[in-house]
This record gives sequence, structure tokens and C-alpha cells, in this order.
Amino acid sequence: MLKKDLILRACAVLMTVAALPAAAQIGIEVSLNRAVYMQYEPIYACVSLRNDSGRPLLFGSDPRFQGFVLFDIRDRYGKPIPQRPDAGISVTGLMMRPGEVKRMVIPIHKYYDLDRTGRYTVRAFVSHNMLQNEYQSESVRFRIERGVDVWSRTVGVANVDGNDKGPARERTYTVRIMTDAPNKYYYLVVDDATHVFGVMRVGRVIFSEKFTAEVDMLGRIHLLMPISPKIFHYLSFSIDGENVNNSYWKTSNTIPMLYRDPASGIVSRIGGLEARRGVDFKDPERGAQTLSQMMTADELREAENAPAPRAPRASGKIDLGRDMEIGPEGKDKDEK
Repeated sequence: MLKKDLILRACAVLMTVAALPAAAQIGIEVSLNRAVYMQYEPIYACVSLRNDSGRPLLFGSDPRFQGFVLFDIRDRYGKPIPQRPDAGISVTGLMMRPGEVKRMVIPIHKYYDLDRTGRYTVRAFVSHNMLQNEYQSESVRFRIERGVDVWSRTVGVANVDGNDKGPARERTYTVRIMTDAPNKYYYLVVDDATHVFGVMRVGRVIFSEKFTAEVDMLGRIHLLMPISPKIFHYLSFSIDGENVNNSYWKTSNTIPMLYRDPASGIVSRIGGLEARRGVDFKDPERGAQTLSQMMTADELREAENAPAPRAPRASGKIDLGRDMEIGPEGKDKDEK
């Protein structure tokens, strides 16, 4: 009983100290995973909080401990960007010890209407009932662009229930190029007349090297993207933007290529040998982190439950804009 009493007293002291107004401040910084985004591409903001109040800081549901993290996003004319309907960022459960730094990754595209192209600035704010003031970060600039179409194909969507009545549904695959200086990147956009199902960065534009694309009998798109004169990235996606294949291949006695059987409509990758990460090319995910590594379980659930914008699917990767580096098999012509 003595041990239990000591624990209860310690908790009571902690709550009493935490409830006192904090005279010092909260340090806050915001950064984005990139500075240029394709329209409808997921946009993640990393918010770093530093507790300089000298005492524990709890973000709870109790009115004494309520706190908020919000964003002020404005277009190039200074007009505020509204939040999406019924979209609210929750930080309930966040606990910070004195001097502790906590990092949160927030998918701001799910909470704010960032569907339009243009230039934007974003600031993060933190407030808490224990703090005498509200604190804000420095502004960060970013752009949203549509890109330039370089390839497109519209396919029919089969009815899984076998019902052929009613108008036929269609889905469009579009490969676009967007400049993110000093490089240009290929994006795959999967959409129809009313929805965007996926926006995925699928490769860097390599001078004089061309990609190939084929659609199979199930409506899936297959891409063979060169990352050097001898290394190719093979990708395929479903009509809903889900990644089906993801592998790397190198030229040997034969060259990797896509083959579509004219009779069956089956698309196959043929030729070449499978390329080895770290041997034939440096790992393209080196320097990138998955969302599950950067976000807590609560943050992931919050992001999944947030109202989905027009681009509900994401690759699940935080793209830090690092370029793929080529190993002994070859060197990008851009880097000569």
C-alpha cells in the first residue's frame, strides 16, 4: 500500500505542477517533404515541438490540458486556405517532458483544401491552456503544379458483379512530367471524370532514355522506367492506383522490355537480369522513411480517419527529394 500511495502522490504533484501557467514558450518548426508537388499529390508537413516551459506539458481532453496544433496556409495573394469539412487535427494524448522535442507528421492535404495549382505558404501554430501565448513557426513556401502530359491511355473498367447494364465506366492513366529543379520527374496519374485515384512519382527523366508503357487485359498499367542507360525500374498499378509490381532490372545479353501478347492481352516484362540493390544501383529509398516510421500509431489512425480529398491513395513513402544514385552498371547522363 505504501508503494501505491507514493505513486498516487507523485501523480498528484505532477498534475499540480503541470496545471500551473507556463511562463516560457514552446519552440515550433515546420518543414515539408518537398517544395514542389503534382496536383492532388499527398503533402506531408513535419511539425517539431520543443517544450521550453520548464515543466511537463500534456495535451489532453480535460479543459485544463487542451491544446491545438493548427496551420495557416495561404495562396499567392495572401488568401487563407480553408479547412476541409469536418476535418480537425487532434493532438490529444501528446505528452512532453521539460526540454523534450516531439515530431509529428501531418498529411495537410487531408485537412486543408489544396486541390488547386499555385504557390502557397504554410505556418504551424501551437496553443495550450497552460501557455500564456500562442506560438507560431516560420513560413515555408511550396508550389502545386499540374505538370505536362506526355502519355495517356483510357481503359474500360470491368464490373466485378458481371452486370453489363448501364453506361460503361472508364479510367485514364496519364504520365506527366514536372520540374523540381534541377531535375524533372515522371508522375503517373490515375483518374476518371470525377475522381483522382492515385498520383505517384515513378521516376526521374533521364536524358535521351525513354520509358515504355503498356495496359493489360485487366486494365492494369505496366511501366518500364529507365534510371540509367542499363538499369530499369519495372512498375505496375491497378485501376485504383494500387502498386502491383515494383522491381529493378539490368541489361545483360538482352535488354529489359515490356511485351504485350496480342491474343491474350497479357503484359510481361522480358529480358535482362534482376538488378541488385547496393551493387548495380544504390537503394532509391536510401534517405527516405516510410510513414509508419515517421508517424505514431495514433497519428496514422488520425490520418486514415480524416476525410479523404480527391486523391485518397498515396504510395506510403515520404519522398525527401533525394535522387537515385547509380552503381557500377552506369551513371546518369544528367550527372556527367
